[in-house]
Amino acid sequence: MDDARRQQLTEIVAAKAGVDAACAARHLALHDDHVAAALRGIDIERYTLTQRLLNKYRRDPEDALQHVALAVLQHEDIRSDSVLRAARIAALAPPVACVVTLAEWLAYVEWEGFDSALYANIDAVAAFIAGALDLPEAAANLRQTRDEAVFAAQRPALALALISLIERHIALFPR
Repeated sequence: MDDARRQQLTEIVAAKAGVDAACAARHLALHDDHVAAALRGIDIERYTLTQRLLNKYRRDPEDALQHVALAVLQHEDIRSDSVLRAARIAALAPPVACVVTLAEWLAYVEWEGFDSALYANIDAVAAFIAGALDLPEAAANLRQTRDEAVFAAQRPALALALISLIERHIALFPR
């Protein structure tokens, strides 16, 4: 590759990633002048795994939440067939345990339906919603009213509150 083309690629990577030319050139060299690979390499260097997941799935907070929870489970080697699964999740740092518990509960709502989910770890779910997320109305709906339409209206705020919790405690999540 000639110097003019290499300089052009360096400028493209530097502009897209918001880095200096030296950083862009280094990543292009590491990735055999492939722009997409160089950009991924820069992201890996600059952001944690959790930050990259949040950035990638920013348009769908629930999807981002599920990916972060899966990353936590994989990082902590918590398997779905483990007898001690619930205890291992509860032993995580409180914000991380909150995110994993609520992500799994929201997935359960999708798989089994709202009525069944009301009987799946609902006390812990409601406690996290009222406490860590500061959404007492949503928690009260789950514990007392049990209204699916109200939950459906509150669900986007719940997902956004969880994303905000992750961002506030980003150092506790997978790097």
